[in-house]
Amino acid sequence: MLTLCRAPAEPCLDNMDYHDWLLQRYYSCRRWVPERLLYHADYFRVRRLLAADSPKLVAAAVAQRLRHVLGSAVAHVPFYRRSVRLSNAQLANEAPLDLLQCFPPIDKAQVMACQGDFLDERFDPRRLHYVTSGGSSGQGIGMWRSKRLADIEKAFFAHEWAQFGFCMHRSRTLRIGADARLPVHEGPARVVGNRLMLSPYHLTARHRAAIVDAIARFRPLYVHAYPSSAATLAELIEPDRPRLRLGVRAVLLASEPATDQQLAAIAGLFGCPISINYGLTERTGLAFATHWRGSTGPYHFEPLYAVHENLAATGARQSHGAIDSHEIVGTSLWNDLMPLIRYRSGDFGTLDATGFCHAIDGRAQEFLLSRDGNRIPGLSIVIDEATWDFVRLYQVRQRTPGAITLCVVARAGRLSAAQKQFVLAAQLRRWGGWFDIGIEEVDDIPLAANGKRQLVVTEVASEVANKVASDGS
Repeated sequence: MLTLCRAPAEPCLDNMDYHDWLLQRYYSCRRWVPERLLYHADYFRVRRLLAADSPKLVAAAVAQRLRHVLGSAVAHVPFYRRSVRLSNAQLANEAPLDLLQCFPPIDKAQVMACQGDFLDERFDPRRLHYVTSGGSSGQGIGMWRSKRLADIEKAFFAHEWAQFGFCMHRSRTLRIGADARLPVHEGPARVVGNRLMLSPYHLTARHRAAIVDAIARFRPLYVHAYPSSAATLAELIEPDRPRLRLGVRAVLLASEPATDQQLAAIAGLFGCPISINYGLTERTGLAFATHWRGSTGPYHFEPLYAVHENLAATGARQSHGAIDSHEIVGTSLWNDLMPLIRYRSGDFGTLDATGFCHAIDGRAQEFLLSRDGNRIPGLSIVIDEATWDFVRLYQVRQRTPGAITLCVVARAGRLSAAQKQFVLAAQLRRWGGWFDIGIEEVDDIPLAANGKRQLVVTEVASEVANKVASDGS
């Protein structure tokens, strides 16, 4: 294990000033640019289908899109060309849902074992956007995307959140997420176009006055955040509610599950509907639920986004005796660039015939405790895309406040000294102001009780965490 080390006293995020400069100008101009110039034609196609609210139109679109995705996968994606035997006549004439059952379920490990074989060979990866994620499991996946796919994704969120009056490029929004993070020596917030970017690392009493001042000046109409960050903010600024004169119309939550306690805290401060969403980097499933007036509705899986299935759990989850053993499996209806067909999400919940699901299991909230007592959401961890070229599994472990260990499993053989240094240096640039950081190569990362691996594991006793958090305040 490399020796724990600390970054310089004033770390800086890579190209932060230049990045902010570009974002400022982009968001300043975007509101004046017609939407037809901003988005791909399929963005508007999806918006029209969703707005029509016609089950017949949606069913026809689902059948057409599914047939297209399956056909192009068999013809142009090496993995499916090898593993699926369907004739052109079958692909053209048989029911798409019947054809879907001819495809084997796949998971994250299979995709990353032969990643390039899932890319449509007609596309040049050098002209695509490559994104990676460890999600909540610490098992990385990389996906190639195009602007078209990114715009289609936005269409579903734009439609769902429009019920609250939200507009992505016009609404004044308080954003708390990994994209809003700031170094320890900087203030907690900055304005980028129509968004007030509030660093999730700075949600402590030490920064309370600056946070309250920023919100009071900006007066957001919407909040877009991790549930844990939104709840922490609500508890932090509750005493200042009279001064703030909040007029938030909706809170839009993403990335983490939301607990009842968190929803109560968020609703208590903002007094508005709360949208909760379930989605994946793999873009094979999307669902929304709403919390309002003390009640949380079920998740509704969007039928136009993907074909969602349930598969019976096997192996570790079954042996752990989980309450719900129905795994959520999805097939994107729009991603014909890197189609993941019957992709096993590793998340569990029973979907009824209409796409409703009362609870989703498999995702957990984990926190890291920084040296100043701040609770930092584990999902704000960013893992560099190049890391997944040589790392198969990744876990952040914490035994004492202010110190973390990066435990990594090599994709093949052992990691070189240069590879370990690459992983360590990248996280020191982001976290060095908050933690001492070490790296350790391990043979495997064990499954948790729910049958999944965890990105973040903390062994800091709750009483110690509470004391450090109190001292840090």
